[in-house]
Amino acid sequence: MFESIAAIASGWLTLHRPGAEPESLVPQRVTATFFDVLRVHPSIGRAFTIENEVAGRNRVVVLSDATWRRYFGADPRVIGRFIPLEDLEGGPSAIESGGYEVIGVMPSGFAYPIGAPRPTNVWIPYVVPAEQRVRNPAAVVVYLQVIGRLKPGVSLAQAQAQMDGVAAAIERANPVWNKGARIGVRPLIDHVVGTRIRSWMLMLLGAVALVLLIACGNIANLLLARSSARARDIGIRAALGASRWRLLRLFLIESLMLSAAGTVCAVCVAWWAVQLLRGSMPGDMPRVTTIALDLRVLAVTAAVGVFTAALFGIIPAVLSSTPDLSKGLKEGARGTAGRGQRRLRSVLVVAEVALALVLLVGAALFIGSFMTLIRIDPGFDTTRVLTAQISPRIESRTAPKNAAPALSEIVDRIGRIPGVVSAAVSANGLPLSGYVNVKTIRIPGKEIDLNADGGVSFRQVTADFHKALSIPLRAGRLFNTRDRKGAPPVVIINESAARKYFHDEDAVGRTIDIDENRTVVGVVGDVHQMSLEREALPEVYIPLEQSSAPGAEIAIRTLGNPYEVLPAVKSSVYAVLPDVPLRNVRTMEELIGARIAQRKVSMLLLGLFGVLGLAIAAVGMYGVMSYLVTQQTREIGVRMALGASRSHLVSMVLLNACALVGSGLLIGGVAAWYLSAGLNAFLFGLQSNDLRAFAGAAIALSIAALVAAVIPARRAAGVDPIVALRSE
Repeated sequence: MFESIAAIASGWLTLHRPGAEPESLVPQRVTATFFDVLRVHPSIGRAFTIENEVAGRNRVVVLSDATWRRYFGADPRVIGRFIPLEDLEGGPSAIESGGYEVIGVMPSGFAYPIGAPRPTNVWIPYVVPAEQRVRNPAAVVVYLQVIGRLKPGVSLAQAQAQMDGVAAAIERANPVWNKGARIGVRPLIDHVVGTRIRSWMLMLLGAVALVLLIACGNIANLLLARSSARARDIGIRAALGASRWRLLRLFLIESLMLSAAGTVCAVCVAWWAVQLLRGSMPGDMPRVTTIALDLRVLAVTAAVGVFTAALFGIIPAVLSSTPDLSKGLKEGARGTAGRGQRRLRSVLVVAEVALALVLLVGAALFIGSFMTLIRIDPGFDTTRVLTAQISPRIESRTAPKNAAPALSEIVDRIGRIPGVVSAAVSANGLPLSGYVNVKTIRIPGKEIDLNADGGVSFRQVTADFHKALSIPLRAGRLFNTRDRKGAPPVVIINESAARKYFHDEDAVGRTIDIDENRTVVGVVGDVHQMSLEREALPEVYIPLEQSSAPGAEIAIRTLGNPYEVLPAVKSSVYAVLPDVPLRNVRTMEELIGARIAQRKVSMLLLGLFGVLGLAIAAVGMYGVMSYLVTQQTREIGVRMALGASRSHLVSMVLLNACALVGSGLLIGGVAAWYLSAGLNAFLFGLQSNDLRAFAGAAIALSIAALVAAVIPARRAAGVDPIVALRSE
């Protein structure tokens, strides 16, 4: 079924350059077939082979083009050089191993996966760890990705059927630890992009289509109004012998000239908008630095813009290219359009308003959803907090070294840095970092169904952890320096855990069995562990000094800009762990920004589309009403000569506009009600039928239309009847 299959594992490497700080590199451990599956090979040198997938022969590395240029100045003589790389996953140190031999450099632009928040720097051979070469049902580890290339003519369904058979065979051989496990097969693009991202992009594409339709309706409407104002001109041209093709060509050329000029202006606006959009995104959002005006996309969109403008310009061109000479000249003399053209213009205005309302309702829903999200209290103070990951090298996967004493010393050193309020580490991730370690607990004297319990989030923290993040204390006390190894085992739980396991009872002083019996000394507020969109989990904290941890993440609360203390923080870390770099350095606000980045981008784009739709619809309304007033100049003059008041003329124009807007709002409201039902999967804290979004969109559109109609109405009221009658 498969032409080739490759396995991929992640990890960390540390680059030790003489006289420089240790630097963290992002590697991918891959089998040699990785390059064959993707059908890409090094532009310089070669890729490694299956012979390198053995311990002792695996100290070879293929560099990314960006890494080659940054660290080696794009020197082609780097092939064959040994560079001091140290693997976090164990084995000899960089000095003991002599480093890794550079055997190849990948082509510029190659990345896997595309759009990763941290692009891969190097590729090294994947070697199966010794402890995983023997099946151990007590320690099931799932961390490999597998990609494969199907043989020619093999379908996904056939490949899935084969993998179903493989999964069933594994389950029969291992009914305990592999029960119910399945192997899914899907296209690589679905894996890289993801179903959710694809849905977001399709939704945004739908919004773009609505904006395009509104703009096209506007073009057709304005050209229709303009052509009716030129009825006398067209009639004269036809009377003098101009053929239908000549008149049609005249209108098409004018339409193309307008669309070309608009496209040029749009390119300038697009360049500015892309810069603004990129600047509003968090720096670690996938591919944010590559967001730019792609020439291919620009060419396609420009062509679509010119084509649609010309296409919708054909409508007035066709209608005006076959004039009724007698009727046309008479209507041209009166300055009015035929009933058919007036009806068509009204239909287009109603359609514009309806489409704009659909777009505005969607924008209002997403803006409201985003505002609901950012108003959620994460449970701690996110301001002026610097975070980083400290991961010493693991010399043995089966018995990793306990880094808790070193981490405690690092925290003590950082706490003495001027400008630092407090510092702490967590061995199981920070809140909203996306990492949760779940454990089951027991309460002496209480029956707990461990299969249905779901467990608790488990964190090992230093004494000032809750102080550093300003997590409020609800009862009891926080950890202190006396809670260390040899002291009575203690634990702090959050409010959710207290409610879940102790209900209305006082949890302080109770005993929890989590690997060993520990006394609850405090209850703290809930914090969101995975995402602001998920409810806080029951959580327990134990002192890091009473446990063991191979590494941790650090949180540092500062008086000012967190990055101002970063050099001193690095010095404190290197003083204790000289070969360990700080990884994933960012502020807590940046971390949260990355968690809500997708919703923020969607909110910005849909808000922008909504504003565009509103502006285009308002311009269309203004253009039509303005032409209507111009064409009714004689009629207005007659009405005023017969005694009509200015307020009556203003109300006449506004009532006409209100009828069009009201019809559009009614049709658009019904359409938005049904179409918005598909947005429920994208919203947070709001339902797609939230009446506030509909009311806000309708009010905004009504105000814009009213403003657009007031100007022509005031002009109508200012017509001098003598001048109007004399001009005709």
